[in-house]
Amino acid sequence: MATNNQINIINGILANQPGNLNFLSPLGFRFTLRRSPTVNFFATDANIPSFELGYATVPSPFSNIHIPGDKPQWGSFRLTFKVDEDFVNYFEIYNWMVKLGFPNNFGQYAALASAAPGTGQGTVSDGTLTILNSSMHPNVEVIFRDMFPVSISDANFTTTDTTVDYVTATVEFKYTYLTFNKL
Repeated sequence: MATNNQINIINGILANQPGNLNFLSPLGFRFTLRRSPTVNFFATDANIPSFELGYATVPSPFSNIHIPGDKPQWGSFRLTFKVDEDFVNYFEIYNWMVKLGFPNNFGQYAALASAAPGTGQGTVSDGTLTILNSSMHPNVEVIFRDMFPVSISDANFTTTDTTVDYVTATVEFKYTYLTFNKL
């Protein structure tokens, strides 16, 4: 017969079990970026960026001591999408980047900067990566604040493939910060 102490240990072990034993599937996600609706539709790959917190090193006579820092840094958000045959989604990103860099005249950037706030047509736009659970229902939102594209990949063509692998492009975004919302 089990003692009270043994029963308490068993109950403690059972209480520490996770409530959800399902693994996270890489197939279940949606991305929305108000400024680029066709990129959203054709998205095939996305990432939750890395997160780093700086630290300070305090010297001591024995070994250096590390203490938490105060400047968080998020990695880049990358989104891969299938390019539609009219290049609409590719040009959404490309034209945004051209206007941010104003390679021909200052008016290109001015058009972005003068867009009304909240329209999603200015220099930056908020984005949301919605992670779906095993039943394909929204589970977690990753909200990116003030996103803007910093690079877009090549769009490669070849006549040597024996199957049709549709053209994809990857866009890399920087942003101010991100937050997580459990749905």
